[in-house]
Amino acid sequence: MPSAQPQSRGCAIIGVIAAVLVVIVLVGGVIWFVVSRDVLESGDFESAPECSIGETEALDELVPGHELEVEEPIGGAQDTFGSGHQCRWATPGGEGQAVPATATLVTVAAPDPGGVDTAADNLRSSAGPEHETLDGLGDEAFTWVRSGTFASGCAGVRVSNLYVETCHSAAADYDATRSIEPEQAVEGAVRLAEDVVAALPD
Repeated sequence: MPSAQPQSRGCAIIGVIAAVLVVIVLVGGVIWFVVSRDVLESGDFESAPECSIGETEALDELVPGHELEVEEPIGGAQDTFGSGHQCRWATPGGEGQAVPATATLVTVAAPDPGGVDTAADNLRSSAGPEHETLDGLGDEAFTWVRSGTFASGCAGVRVSNLYVETCHSAAADYDATRSIEPEQAVEGAVRLAEDVVAALPD
């Protein structure tokens, strides 16, 4: 009987090549993760500023005699979008004391890694598709209008991994029968956002 043929070494060589390729892919993946993680961990804010940062000259002018009606935490460690604070100021009650007006502030610090990208997503999801680009404020900023009985003008700003949103609404008269024009409300929101961003720690 003829002796058994020696097994081909082709399979063994292919196996070695495959093993080497797997090692290369794994090493490359580890290097990519380390480099990417270092890049993503570039957020400047570990936490979002509290409502007091909104107590500015712009707020005094937009909401005369304002009172803080809402001061609440939002988000938390389990929320991928981050955590921060939401605030609302309004003119105090009392007939003829001041033209009714409101202003709101939201501050959210997105967690690392990836905080900058998350903050950018927060900005875009809040602004929605009907927004205008606002140049010269933060790393990127938009304005938009929230329609309703009294339209609100809003400004959203991203500074590193921090998202800041301000909104403003006011009546056009003491009787509060109609609101100011949306463009005026947006201008007010932008002024408040400018003051808040200017007050952020370096």
